[in-house]
Amino acid sequence: MRVAVISASLVLAFVLALSGIFDNEAMYGLIHADAQGYYGYLVAIFLEHSFNWDQVIHSYADVYFDGGGADFTVVSDLGRINKYYAGTAILTLPFFLLSCGAAFLFGFPVDGYSSPFQYGIMLSALFYSGVGMYFLSKFLEAKGIERKTALFAVVCCLFATGLFHYAISEPAMSHAYSFALFCAFLYTVQQFIQVGSQKYWIASAAIFALIVLVRPANGLVLLSVPFIAGGIEPIRTRLIQAFGSKMIFAMIVVVGILSLQSLMYVLQVGKPLVWSYQGEGFNFLSPEILNVLFSFKKGFFVYSPVAFLGAIGLVLYLFKRPKEASWLWAFLAISIYVISCWWNWYYGGSFGMRALIEYLPFFIFGLAFLIQNSGRLAKGIVITFCLLFVSVNLVQSYQYQKFILHWDGMDKDRYWQVFMQTGREYDGIFYRQEKVLEIPNDESVLSRVDFHSGFEENDNWGTQGVNTEMAFAGTKSTKLTGDAPFGSTLGVPVAALGSSGNKKLLITAQVWSEEAFPNLTIAYSYRNDSTDYGHDYIGIGQYVSKPAEWMEVKHIADLREAADTTDQWIVYPYLSNSGKVYVDDVTYEVITLKD
Repeated sequence: MRVAVISASLVLAFVLALSGIFDNEAMYGLIHADAQGYYGYLVAIFLEHSFNWDQVIHSYADVYFDGGGADFTVVSDLGRINKYYAGTAILTLPFFLLSCGAAFLFGFPVDGYSSPFQYGIMLSALFYSGVGMYFLSKFLEAKGIERKTALFAVVCCLFATGLFHYAISEPAMSHAYSFALFCAFLYTVQQFIQVGSQKYWIASAAIFALIVLVRPANGLVLLSVPFIAGGIEPIRTRLIQAFGSKMIFAMIVVVGILSLQSLMYVLQVGKPLVWSYQGEGFNFLSPEILNVLFSFKKGFFVYSPVAFLGAIGLVLYLFKRPKEASWLWAFLAISIYVISCWWNWYYGGSFGMRALIEYLPFFIFGLAFLIQNSGRLAKGIVITFCLLFVSVNLVQSYQYQKFILHWDGMDKDRYWQVFMQTGREYDGIFYRQEKVLEIPNDESVLSRVDFHSGFEENDNWGTQGVNTEMAFAGTKSTKLTGDAPFGSTLGVPVAALGSSGNKKLLITAQVWSEEAFPNLTIAYSYRNDSTDYGHDYIGIGQYVSKPAEWMEVKHIADLREAADTTDQWIVYPYLSNSGKVYVDDVTYEVITLKD
């Protein structure tokens, strides 16, 4: 049953990935940004046969990113090194080699990044996510959780938290692998404490070393051992039994695995110890604990809300089993404190609080404990919330991939503006708002001509939609609806647009909309008595983030060149969806640039 449930969950996640729903359409493949650094060791060693990082980076960037892509290296006094640690590359190695074989057999470039490698890295992350789910479910059962509850909890862990995103959308990042290692560590340590078998002792040592090799700060997981063991006394008993040759052998295993990173440094710069995160570190006097947990920017409980249920379960656990729970709470408090002290507390461009993905097993334990120790009604409520949070997580994962959630610019207002919104008109909404308004300076301008109307007087502007229902200033505005989508129209001779040459159109207006982000554009065309040369549409609705409020819109765009100076330039607001919009105090400034 365990293997069947976990396998079915992984298949479902893989099918969702293949469906294209969660594709990042602006990015080739799944290996990008920081992930290129984790993955770069494999390309360097097995394909480029060199730690010439320029060569490694450009083997990808020049082919798939038009020369772009991420530089994941730092220059130290000893030379240029990969900023990231080698543990993730070691864990993904089997899938990388399989991808090499598949690419060769089916005629794809054996470059580390063609389609077989993209699918290979996703299968790798899903496999390790499944490994983590397997060991976590066994650990939960060993802690007294019923099997059905344990399996429900680990399935929620996959679909209701950021683990889903890092398994299918950013599978070359380290978090799915760290999650698997944490889960395996919990189980092997628990088994060693319970049965005292040497195989679990050595396995625990090896897994701990891999945890550190993937992300050194995650070595804090060692502090969770008293919780796993149920106190200090069981640990002391087992360590006494392991003292001697078993202890020495375990230390050799740990040192041997960790020395692989030193080997990577020696091969790169000739020295075994290097601090690769130059200029970065911890601010231990300025923790950002509340932000790490609750902020709308990256807060763990905001973007993996099922973990908050887990935290409630851990409170219940503290009341029911204070001795064991106190060790767990102490471990989590220290770990979250350290994570919150990193100089960049939100850990850069990412979905949610990625630094806590590997700590999910402890919150999932809390969730399972809460379900098992609740009455029938309370249990039903918790399970209902879990299913709701699956929906929330899947939508937010989609939103992040479609740039509806900003990579580091979310706040409370923005979060609720787009909460559970999946319409394609929301794609990149905040990125478009933040687009730099590059208004040419006087030195680069040949001429400026502006046309303004507040719709109060009868001027050269048409009367389409002009009304007295709503106004920003005065008594009138121009109204657009789904049935009457055209606003007041300005028509002037092309000759009135200023000097000939490359032109830009600076649009300024006050807009009121009954819905946020209306599909509002400024449409223009050139025409004469016999020909209309086609319309261009300049989107401005992305700036209208608050419904039922007047908001200033300011946008600049290239203005297409007219066919003839005797033509007319026709320009007007246009609404291409339902709803109601009022536009007032409109200015069109035509700017002609010098050659």
